[in-house]
Amino acid sequence: MKKPFDILGKLFIALLIVLWLAPLIWLVITSLKSENTVMSDTLSLVFTPTIENYRKAFASTLLGRWMLNSLTVAVVTTILTVLIDSAMAYVLARIPFRGRKALFIFILAGMMIPFEVLIIQLYLEFTTLGLANTLAAVILPRLALPIGVFILTQFFRSIPLVLEEAAFIDGASRFTVFRTIILPLSKSAVFAVAIIAFINAWNDFLWPLVAISSSEKYTITVGIANFQGTHGTEYSLIMAGALLASVPQIIMYLLFRKNIVKSIAMTGIKE
Repeated sequence: MKKPFDILGKLFIALLIVLWLAPLIWLVITSLKSENTVMSDTLSLVFTPTIENYRKAFASTLLGRWMLNSLTVAVVTTILTVLIDSAMAYVLARIPFRGRKALFIFILAGMMIPFEVLIIQLYLEFTTLGLANTLAAVILPRLALPIGVFILTQFFRSIPLVLEEAAFIDGASRFTVFRTIILPLSKSAVFAVAIIAFINAWNDFLWPLVAISSSEKYTITVGIANFQGTHGTEYSLIMAGALLASVPQIIMYLLFRKNIVKSIAMTGIKE
């Protein structure tokens, strides 16, 4: 009796995979069609592929510059987020002080505040500081992730105290213990936080749209959104830009897929 249910289960999973991949496949197909073909044969899979959309995307826009801007923002944000969140998490997990629990709860409460609520005040602050219309304005509000602090704090608490105590007996400082013991043992959790920070920074749209006004400083998400205003509704061109914007994340997954699976499996679930 189990065999029919196993087959049905596998078919159901295969159907879910097809449904998940369908938009991505359609994205690729549409990006390889001419605009006339897209408008006349929207549902047709028989067409002559062309890379003209990609050539036009680079030739008529600042797509390369936008991708470089996004990469700069994502990499800098990821590195600084990991450094800040790991330091905060170590203090919360290992150093006792009055109000530690209250501070931890206060940090987690930050996850419940919609970012949209803060946009006007952030824009006014960065304008006052003279940082509006700079990549720094895009990077700074995204540096510390409350979810990253939570993940790393929970993971650090799972590391045996005897390892630190032995290091302290040998004369190691807090920073040495953090750098040589805690971080190496927490690679999976650190990698999970890095993934979250990178994806959030790369895909961010609303804040860069508000903070950046010069087209040469656009991130890739804002730049592609402006395709519609610049080129009307050339769907094939928009799809080509969207596919190119997905390339860094696809490459990251292909290079680090084993680490990603491990990090998800071991992310801060221990007490």
